[in-house]
Amino acid sequence: MLSGQWVFGGIDRETKDVFMIPVQDKSAATLVPLIQRYILPGITMLSDEWASYNSIPASSFQHLTFNHSLNFVDPTTGVHTQTVESTWGSAKKRLRNCMTTNPILLDTHLSEVYWQKKYGEATFSNLIMEIRKQYPVV
Repeated sequence: MLSGQWVFGGIDRETKDVFMIPVQDKSAATLVPLIQRYILPGITMLSDEWASYNSIPASSFQHLTFNHSLNFVDPTTGVHTQTVESTWGSAKKRLRNCMTTNPILLDTHLSEVYWQKKYGEATFSNLIMEIRKQYPVV
């Protein structure tokens, strides 16, 4: 990725909806408002035990965690972050393959990763199908 650039995000495992937002840092002051904005009531948020997440106030969603240093998947709860880790891997690979990455284009690159995660590799044909769903030909 861009040197020193952090990206915060998540994935809905059922719908495959993704949000990825460039952030300046990984502090609670930066992340908690984003969590409160994007994690809807009734959702179960799965995360590692990053210290900033300790500041998440009690809310209308459930927050389950696991410890990366002990295992990749919690053996008791089954909580893991492999889905989002895979997406970050795709994003990093895409940005590494760019000859140069202009910070202004970061949102565009992240949008392409999101699209491919949700709709697959046949990007153009999937785009046309989504447009047709929204605007059916009569």
